[in-house]
Amino acid sequence: MSRTVLIDCLFVLLAGLFCVAALHGTLAMNPRAVNIDSDLQWYAQILEARLHPEFFVDDPVVPLFPHEPGVPNLLTDLAGWLSPTDHAPTNLLYAGSLGIFLHFVLYYLLGRWLFGAPSLAMILSLLMSITVYWAYGTFWGNLHSDPVPRIFFADLWPLLLMGACHAVRVTRLRPLVLGLAGCAIVVHTVSTLMFGPMLLMAFLFLPQGRGWGRHMGNWLSCAVCFALPVGIYLWWLLGGMLATPNDEALFGAVRAFRFEEDFQALWPSLKGILAQYTFAQPVLPAGLLCWWIAWKKRAFLSARLKDLLALMPGMVLGMAGMCVVCALEIWLTTFLGRNNMSQEILRGTRFLIPLSWLMVVCALTCVWPKLPALVRGGVALSLALCLCLVSEDKQVLAARHGAADALGLEWLDVAAAKRMEQEGTLQMEALAALKRHIRPGELVYSNNDLMAVRYAAHCAMAPLHKDGNIIYYAKQPDIARRWVAMQRTLAADPLGWIAVWKEGEAPLLLTRNVEARETLLGVGDLLFENAQWLLLRRR
Repeated sequence: MSRTVLIDCLFVLLAGLFCVAALHGTLAMNPRAVNIDSDLQWYAQILEARLHPEFFVDDPVVPLFPHEPGVPNLLTDLAGWLSPTDHAPTNLLYAGSLGIFLHFVLYYLLGRWLFGAPSLAMILSLLMSITVYWAYGTFWGNLHSDPVPRIFFADLWPLLLMGACHAVRVTRLRPLVLGLAGCAIVVHTVSTLMFGPMLLMAFLFLPQGRGWGRHMGNWLSCAVCFALPVGIYLWWLLGGMLATPNDEALFGAVRAFRFEEDFQALWPSLKGILAQYTFAQPVLPAGLLCWWIAWKKRAFLSARLKDLLALMPGMVLGMAGMCVVCALEIWLTTFLGRNNMSQEILRGTRFLIPLSWLMVVCALTCVWPKLPALVRGGVALSLALCLCLVSEDKQVLAARHGAADALGLEWLDVAAAKRMEQEGTLQMEALAALKRHIRPGELVYSNNDLMAVRYAAHCAMAPLHKDGNIIYYAKQPDIARRWVAMQRTLAADPLGWIAVWKEGEAPLLLTRNVEARETLLGVGDLLFENAQWLLLRRR
């Protein structure tokens, strides 16, 4: 077995051990999957309601769950297929751990395919794992929090990129690559709707010596191959979900309240994040500079790297073009008094980050062979150690926590991980108290969007802020009006959530806002409290 193959195997082994440790730590910090990422909580409650519908006959939101267009997805399907436990939400954490492992391995595979050197492949894989926060509440990387469905598109992206590089020269493969990119919409909608146009624009500018007639025929076939699976999926996704004209304003209000935090400043948010990564943290200029350096030195690069460099300008232009399309659609729907369909596609602009990382490593190839082997390996190992010892991402903290517990190495653990474990324990205590005190037919209100009430305690809930997503897609006006009224009350006063509970349909309140204890005692009777939670029954 060659030295490089041994290094490959070692990297895969270490990535696997990291993911096992992170899973072990995550399960310890989040018993019964409480206190996980709020997006993951959303999927968890849907899975649990499917398995145990008998617990939710009185829940006003659970009957709407079949309208959720994002379920099933690859993450929820994997959770069902793997089934390592009898608790569906916990199975999501197992499936997510596999997603993190694939992220490490597939970007390493991409690095080996593009750059050859294991050390450069390792650097690429680690760079792609670093959390880079973007606009609209999204980010790039696989270690920030509990894995959500978009991580599986990030896993798939290296394979699509390899196919795209190969299709630069072998033009007959382009329709196949775009067809596969279109099929990826079942993995993650937003990412596909941005990446497909990026590839189309890149191929448009690469005729590769063919006549323009033949080239445009090939390009149009690419567009059809991409549009066909996308169109079928979107028709299935959106069919029957359009509001009647009389309800358009109501569901526009639902959408505005639900996504106000992420999309209230649509274009200023994008401009701000582009400025941040151009000036304060110059990731984007670094990527551009490295592309220019590599382009100037392309005569010394491999054919695969030349193909990658050729794709880059078109992909960036495709992203810009898609932003223009979104802007036009948003303007037109606003003019017509309708709800736009494209604002979330702008989250796909985060692809600028991995493109920049690719160019950074591409530029390194110009000097890498001239460096001593010890230096090359040292750079890669130093980056790995920094990621494991300095990063505060949840998966890194969980891995250190899990390794410390398994190996008895207390020095590996960090205070933040212990605090998360304590928070999980306190939350489980509160949920156990809720199960003791709730009566048949009663609802619970949680101003903290604690969906674990549904999937860990099996209690019915009054609509939460996060439930606005399913209320929007279900297009049922009655519950939408109630939800919008709740959101207006919440927005009018920092303590509006007390008024929502006082005037609402849920007699029980489970809240993390222990600082409001005295005010709450004027409204209800205290049933349970610990350091972080209060449970009260309205008088």
